Amino acid sequence: MGRVDRIQLAGIRLHRRTFLAALGGAALSGLLAACGGGATPTPTSAPPTPTPAQATPTPASASTPAAAATPTIISSPAAAAEPIRIGLIHGYTGVFAALAENLTNGIRLHFDSIDNTVAGRKVEFVQEDDASNPEQGLTKTKQLVERDRVHLIIGYNHSGVALACRDFLHEAGVPTIIDNAGAAALTRDPQRRSPYIFRVSFANGQYEWPLGPYAVEQLGYKRLIFTASDFVAGHEKADAIKKAFQNAGGEIAGEVYPILDTADFAPFLQRIQQMQADAVWAFFAGADAVRFVQQYNDFGLKDQFPLIGVGDLVDEAYLDQQGDAALGVVTSLHYSPYIDSPENKAFVDAYRAKYGRIPNQFAYQGYLAGRVAAEALAKVQGRVEDKQAFLKALKDVQFVGPAGPFRFHPETQNVILTVYFRRVERLPDGSLGNVVIGKHENVDDLSF
Repeated sequence: MGRVDRIQLAGIRLHRRTFLAALGGAALSGLLAACGGGATPTPTSAPPTPTPAQATPTPASASTPAAAATPTIISSPAAAAEPIRIGLIHGYTGVFAALAENLTNGIRLHFDSIDNTVAGRKVEFVQEDDASNPEQGLTKTKQLVERDRVHLIIGYNHSGVALACRDFLHEAGVPTIIDNAGAAALTRDPQRRSPYIFRVSFANGQYEWPLGPYAVEQLGYKRLIFTASDFVAGHEKADAIKKAFQNAGGEIAGEVYPILDTADFAPFLQRIQQMQADAVWAFFAGADAVRFVQQYNDFGLKDQFPLIGVGDLVDEAYLDQQGDAALGVVTSLHYSPYIDSPENKAFVDAYRAKYGRIPNQFAYQGYLAGRVAAEALAKVQGRVEDKQAFLKALKDVQFVGPAGPFRFHPETQNVILTVYFRRVERLPDGSLGNVVIGKHENVDDLSF
């Protein structure tokens, strides 16, 4: 076992009382990886009867930096009682590093606002990098559980990693909150669900499909071209909205699926240019989204086919890079920093004060994961070792958050969403923003 490096919590501390009051006095409160690939593990049998985790002494502080393979423990000052240990696992290196950073920032925002303490017990984070690699993710997950003895895991930005870890988490009986990975089977498939796994983000297709009828009924589009990255998430997302669009009376004019990490979209844009349609629906994320939106505009297609799609296409993380090419793009998503509610204003102000920028969907999802964990821990008075009580507390968590009411579907343990329709507009300060133009409430992961 490697030596563990302890780092004292640092950074700008929130004005705790102000933030608590703004959120109503209750306990405070895609990119690409939403998706991932990889084979789905073989379904397991019914879950074993969980047993309380064995308490183990926390590792001693290290006097020298830990080796790269050693997890980083970020903790509050030691308390008399054993800390609650939460494992954070994301792709902190590689293509999804920025996504992982935003998710973690959201988690830490909530826990910092409650001084990293729940019911008198300090909360300690053990952070691992899965590099968005399923094999590494499984190895790191096992280390968190077997070596670091974490009580709870929050993470998985990549669906391939989440799918690879599902069976181990289920068989080991580890309470887990997925904060991004959208692989639909994790909650929609009765053979893949687990009583230990909850998801606060979405199932692929969940916030996409409502744009189908909206495009027909509100935007007046009868024929759409569909384009997305050619991997599991791209097809899951496209399949959901295609079905909903057709059910609303729309017709599919064509489909184009570029490979991931496409540098030059010209061959695909040429194919789109030759089709007859009212608009183009697209799902790209990260660098692919920046390049696609810019090249779509440069190719002259924006004037020929209005662009609509998934919120990841014009995420706040890179909207400024896309510039005027993104103006007018209409998307569906479960969050916008411009939702007009006191809860969202408090969240945006707190996030901006701590991190110097407005939150995007991933920061929001991280915040939800942190708040859900903290509220469930508070409900069991910090006794996370009582696993059955803690799982029930997780299942019962409800609150009004930045994007509206939060609750889990009782069968799937996946969040029930409000889906927002947004349009990129120039804001009064000259910046670009995803302004809300409509919404579809109470969307669960069994609705498509």
